[in-house]
Amino acid sequence: MARVLLAVAHSSLRAALEECLILWEDVSYGTAATAEELWDRLSRDPWDVMILDLRLPEQTKVETVQSLHSAYPNLSILVISLSLGVPLHRWHEAGARGFVAKANLSTELIDAVKALGRGGDYFPERGG
Repeated sequence: MARVLLAVAHSSLRAALEECLILWEDVSYGTAATAEELWDRLSRDPWDVMILDLRLPEQTKVETVQSLHSAYPNLSILVISLSLGVPLHRWHEAGARGFVAKANLSTELIDAVKALGRGGDYFPERGG
C-alpha cells in the first residue's frame, strides 16, 4: 500500500485529489495545506509519495523540491503545476521523481503515483 501525502493549499483541488485517491484501493493518504503543515507531517509520519502543489504558501518552486529531497531523499516527489514554466529536467535535477500538469491530473495522477510508488519516475514528454 502506498502512503501518499497531498501537499496542496487550495481546498477544492485537494478535495478533488482526495476523491481520485479514494477510488484507488491500494493507497492511504494525508494532507498538508501550508508549508508548516507539510514539514510537520513529514517529520511525524513515513510517506512513500508526496504530491506537491507549487502554490503552497511560504514556499518557492525548485528550491522547495531541492530542500524536500535533501531532507527526505527516499520520498518520491510528484510536482503538480498549472504549466510547465520550468523544464522537466530541472524538476528531476532538483529531486522530483515526477511531474503532472494540473490539466492532466484526471488522466495521469494514478499512473504517476503508481510509477513513483514502484520506485520509478513519471515525466511525460509534454508537461501539459
